[in-house]
Amino acid sequence: MVTLAVGKEGTAPNIGPRLAPGIELTLRVLAAALQIATTLAVVRALPPPIAGLYFRGAVIAYGLAAVLRGKYDLFIAHCFVSTIPLNCGVPHRPLVRALGIRVLLRSAIACAVLLVVTSDLDVVEPRLRPFLETYLPFVLAVPCATLALFLSAALRAVNRTLGSVIVAGYCMNAVILTVAVTASGLPADSALFILSWGFFVGAAVAALVGVLVTRRVFEVPAEQIEVVPTAWKQIYATAGTHGQSGLALAALQWGPLCLLALLGSAVQIAEYAVVTRTAQIIDFLVPAVIIVPQSTQLRSRFARARDSELGKLSIDLAVSLATTSACVLTVGVLTPWFADLYGAPYSGLALLFVLLFAVQWINGVSRPALRYLTAHWDLGRNRRILLSGAAAAIMVPLLGVPRFGPVAAAAGGLVAVLLQSALSLRAAFKGCRGGC
Repeated sequence: MVTLAVGKEGTAPNIGPRLAPGIELTLRVLAAALQIATTLAVVRALPPPIAGLYFRGAVIAYGLAAVLRGKYDLFIAHCFVSTIPLNCGVPHRPLVRALGIRVLLRSAIACAVLLVVTSDLDVVEPRLRPFLETYLPFVLAVPCATLALFLSAALRAVNRTLGSVIVAGYCMNAVILTVAVTASGLPADSALFILSWGFFVGAAVAALVGVLVTRRVFEVPAEQIEVVPTAWKQIYATAGTHGQSGLALAALQWGPLCLLALLGSAVQIAEYAVVTRTAQIIDFLVPAVIIVPQSTQLRSRFARARDSELGKLSIDLAVSLATTSACVLTVGVLTPWFADLYGAPYSGLALLFVLLFAVQWINGVSRPALRYLTAHWDLGRNRRILLSGAAAAIMVPLLGVPRFGPVAAAAGGLVAVLLQSALSLRAAFKGCRGGC
């Protein structure tokens, strides 16, 4: 339990104004289009074996970033979403800022260690020098990527998912698209060099924009609130209790792709990355396809009419089912056209598309249950759910990738989200019935 001598207990985060629904819808659609355009530019600039090297570097950066920030992502969600009294501080901007600095320092230390290791390998194993030079920009990008994704998670925790998409998607994609178009027509090695350093620049831009967006979203209250210095020790200690769960969350999200990067060929990584980036646009679009613009108000009124947490959860799940299914269907209809744009090297991946679209569908449908469990926080229960999903995300690809390649990685992700979602739904409905 974290206790701070600040303001009124239980005060919600003080966040700035939201965008109009029409503007938000337009920006989300543009984010999805930018994701596809960037993927297309990369695969046209790099042949599949070279594209695999680029995507492997991106996996190194993002996978390590997930490990470094995992426990802080969970702490922020616990602090901002939970209805259980966890007075982790008001105003929230200093909290996000302090944890962001801590995340940045941790990732900078990890980056320094990797640079020392690669410098030694450069001397001891000169034959590895070309590979070390290729992955150097991705290693240097780790601190920036970690900070940007942490700030993106903080925005998502307070329902600013558009701001999260801008930080995690717009910035990186815009830079990479610009660089890929510039590198088009160059020799593959030169294009890979330019795109690799473009990834570093994109991560730095994303981190900078993340700082600016969070400063705008988390406004400073009119009155100055004093924070007891010892509170920071309590905050860091409480965040530390999420360490195991944070590792499980990182394994659940990045385990299949990381194992494919280690055990699979460069071509397999390129195929999986292209399909994954296509499937990710579903996550961009889901919040934009609410059938009724004022659906949040309607859901809350319906829930009040039923006067139960079970009613609200049921309605939220129904809305998520409808909107996620609409998005998956729309993207599925467009997928053959996307595949034609990507070219012949990325044809014949129908099974991979189906598996990864299923992952996105399950994640979208079960999201209200996950948010319910975050709001009614139980560290032991949530840890068990995450560890169960992480075990599947690791074991299935570990056993299957050497033989089945990217299909095994996708199957591992699907089994993991199925298990996590089933356990989350069971726990959420059990909690609702227990509280009725």
